[in-house]
Amino acid sequence: MAENKHFDVAIVGAGPVGLAFAGWLANSWGVQANRIAVFDAKSLEDAVKDPRILALSDATRLRLGSLAFPANATPIHHIHVSEQNRFGQVRMRAEEMGLRALGWTVRYGDLVKCLNQAAIDRGVQVFRNAPVQFAHRSAQDSLEVLELADGTEHTACLRVDAEGGLYGEAGERDKVVDYNQWALISEVKARVESSLLESSNTLAFERFTSDGPLALLPISADQGLYSLIWCAPKNVVDQRLQLSDRELFNQLRQQFGRRVEILQAGPRKCFPLGMNWREHLVQGRRVAIGNAAQILHPVAGQGLNLGLRDAATLCRMLDQTVIQTESGLNDLLHAFESSRALDRKAVVRMTDLMVRGFSNTNPWMGAGRQTALNFMEYAPFMRKQFAEFMLFGLAA
Repeated sequence: MAENKHFDVAIVGAGPVGLAFAGWLANSWGVQANRIAVFDAKSLEDAVKDPRILALSDATRLRLGSLAFPANATPIHHIHVSEQNRFGQVRMRAEEMGLRALGWTVRYGDLVKCLNQAAIDRGVQVFRNAPVQFAHRSAQDSLEVLELADGTEHTACLRVDAEGGLYGEAGERDKVVDYNQWALISEVKARVESSLLESSNTLAFERFTSDGPLALLPISADQGLYSLIWCAPKNVVDQRLQLSDRELFNQLRQQFGRRVEILQAGPRKCFPLGMNWREHLVQGRRVAIGNAAQILHPVAGQGLNLGLRDAATLCRMLDQTVIQTESGLNDLLHAFESSRALDRKAVVRMTDLMVRGFSNTNPWMGAGRQTALNFMEYAPFMRKQFAEFMLFGLAA
């Protein structure tokens, strides 16, 4: 059995949010970084094999620059937003914002590998194959106690929950919204209409359909390989999983029209979509960030970006001398919760509005959507305001 240890901060969850928080905190604490621990049930090898594609804003890339960022990440220079069977559309461009890119796509495994090594290099103690089986408060000194599956117990002044899983896997939340949608995902090779391409700029597509949103995110600089995220009710997704490749390509052609032709598709997977929201992030010496605090529908690609803003804010506020005392830590954590309220609520409400507003067949709503998209296309100020919100949120 491993030796029981005490840490100032114990982070449960070695995904991107947990590891980024550990790395940023280690940057601040310097030689005291060995007082920070991260626990995760998965081995690093299993985590690296995760094939999911993540969409990160350019603001997130800049934040992660102080730690690590995959060299093979693909920039998103332009985003083309449109609706099936309507003329409304808008195109957002990085150059309008004075940015290198609007966002980046990275493989989950590549990002975790980079951030895991960055944390270790800074002195953080990372425990893999170490599921936290039980957690409680110690009776004598009121510390957080983490009991691992092997029976080892570690104590911490502060426990940071950063592991929430997918929608439907998380524990009890204050608010749960089931959108009756699932996401079909696959990596596809595609040919994009040449008139939409501008030089070497990469282009992402967001297409709203009556079943739900459909997105193509570039995962190669040559615009040949994309991550497909196709949202619809479960019975529709189940039918699409059974289609032959040719039938799938034909359906996608109907959705996109002449803009995009799918040439090849990899294995298809699916998972449920919804929103889980935790109103209160703090419980004693315990605080939730990332997916442990909120899980969002992927329609706007904001879940991970929001979670990393949680982590960055907590890191800025966390004073190593304060966390030793329960009263001081309690004040600090509640100040953190208050500081994150506006950004979290704004992003959650915006995401919820987009899902509900673009996933129905009401003709009046359809006319409103078309007007809104066209207005943004011909009103650069509004387009820039929306893009800034998507990039930076309302973080203080």
